[in-house]
Amino acid sequence: MKNCLIMGFGRSGTSLMGGILHDAGYYLGDDLYPPRHSNPKGFFENAFINGINEQILRKYDYSRLFPNSLNIEKGLSPYNPGEGHRWLTYINKDIEISNVDESILKDIKEAVSYKNFAYKDPRFNYTLNVWNPFLEKDVQFLCVFREPAITINSVKIECETAEYLSGFSISSALIEEIWCNSYLYLLKSFEKSNPEKITFIHYKQLLSGEVLGLLSDKLEVSLSSNFISGDLNRVRKMKPVSSITTQIYRNLCKLASYYPPEI
Repeated sequence: MKNCLIMGFGRSGTSLMGGILHDAGYYLGDDLYPPRHSNPKGFFENAFINGINEQILRKYDYSRLFPNSLNIEKGLSPYNPGEGHRWLTYINKDIEISNVDESILKDIKEAVSYKNFAYKDPRFNYTLNVWNPFLEKDVQFLCVFREPAITINSVKIECETAEYLSGFSISSALIEEIWCNSYLYLLKSFEKSNPEKITFIHYKQLLSGEVLGLLSDKLEVSLSSNFISGDLNRVRKMKPVSSITTQIYRNLCKLASYYPPEI
């Protein structure tokens, strides 16, 4: 059983991946967040791992880097996130993230000391380079994604209904921009190192179970489809996205060997 990290933008199917691995016996952390309406089977994340990544990203809050920018509005937003909001933080893909202090180092070393871990956090798209030096060479990275328009709509609903995001201001257009930045940052990281360690997975490949054999081989563990249920595929008619977003999505689909009819 190889250790792994689950990444991908929030509301893209990473919780389904986490649930499958949890059923296979992986350790996803203590005190996992409880289910709620948006994720009725659970999130498979915990405050310790999220907190490490929040610490890393805090230094790169747009409001800290560019305090006089016209983009910064009053209140909480991707430009000025509060604690727990940084899975939706605004970080340009050209910014190098390397923030490490003694507290972060201590917590990362503790996290990677556990056996059979599969940690899930959308923030890994940005923080992976900080974690990499402390990971064993055979650690696998699983990047989950789905149609960007569906993800954008789901994030918008989450921001409007989740209590911890109360007062957090974000538009669909800004969610789309952050979606692009997040995956572009991850793709750039893997161009530089370890491209063979990442597996790109479309959400529909998980729902159908077709990718479970491949993942079982890569992770050296038997994965079953028991956690998967059809009611996890909740889709509404979506607004179209930009050509830039569409191209990023096409690139991700190609990396996942997934060729949907819509593109």
